[in-house]
Amino acid sequence: MNGLADWLTVWATTRAAGITCYLLLFLSTGAGILTSLKRFGLKTRAGVLFLHQSAGWFGFLFGALHGAVLLFDKYVGYSPMELLIPFAARTHPYLTGLGTLSFYIALILIASSDMMKRLGKKTWRAIHFLAFPGFFMGLVHGVFLGTDSGKPWMKWTYIATAGLIVALTVFRIAAPSPAGASKARAKAAA
Repeated sequence: MNGLADWLTVWATTRAAGITCYLLLFLSTGAGILTSLKRFGLKTRAGVLFLHQSAGWFGFLFGALHGAVLLFDKYVGYSPMELLIPFAARTHPYLTGLGTLSFYIALILIASSDMMKRLGKKTWRAIHFLAFPGFFMGLVHGVFLGTDSGKPWMKWTYIATAGLIVALTVFRIAAPSPAGASKARAKAAA
């Protein structure tokens, strides 16, 4: 095989779909944190929200492709149940299960966002906190199961993306919201 046929193998397709899924979920998670900061103008915030939602949806779809292509893998040979039921795989059950759970969390986040008005903002926000364990489960799945994880470019990709999510999370927790900062200034002035 050479040329295009090399790029269309099950192994190459599932690798590409898995890496693309991870990167899109990184973008969605990072954009979600930035959106929650409420430090942008309406136009910028709308753009970041669009990135958050679009990357989440496409990340979910690439995750589905990543799993679906594994059904055709002749090397390991996953069954539909091994891919759909967390921790049921014969090969690397815990690591495969983390990938499955990460996929289901993405589905829950998308579904709950579509039902935000019915759920209420507090419930939706509580559900949305699942994005953090979902992202990190996907990270662990990729680091320990990904065949490219030993390559320097992939190691640095994982380090950079995880580092940025941690840094944004710490900043989000530590930085007062613009409304909270205004209240604190008003309180200090009084």
